[in-house]
Amino acid sequence: MTLSPPRIDVTEADKADARSSFLVLACWYVAVVVAFGLFLGTLSGSVPADCGEVCDSERSRALLFGLYVALPAMFLALLVSLTTLAVLISRTRLRSSALVGTLAAALPLVACGLLVTIL
Repeated sequence: MTLSPPRIDVTEADKADARSSFLVLACWYVAVVVAFGLFLGTLSGSVPADCGEVCDSERSRALLFGLYVALPAMFLALLVSLTTLAVLISRTRLRSSALVGTLAAALPLVACGLLVTIL
């Protein structure tokens, strides 16, 4: 009687849970939005007196920047993150949902942050 080596069977139980990985990914995006909100809270809402009606406050300029630049960049980053999440869940053997969600969110959010900083 010969003993055969144990057979390695990769099942769905050996992979990260898609739902909890998505929640980790969503938490990273919520953290970015909350950080932007906290940043807005530090800006002044007053308009310089010598400027008249032409100028905006620092807070309104940051809000317009967030609306017209950061929001579309975040949307594109979210699409890339969701695609990356689907690939990571289906093709890797990572078991940690926190690691998979963070890996899916890291590169697009860093790229989005660099683009916003450059602009």
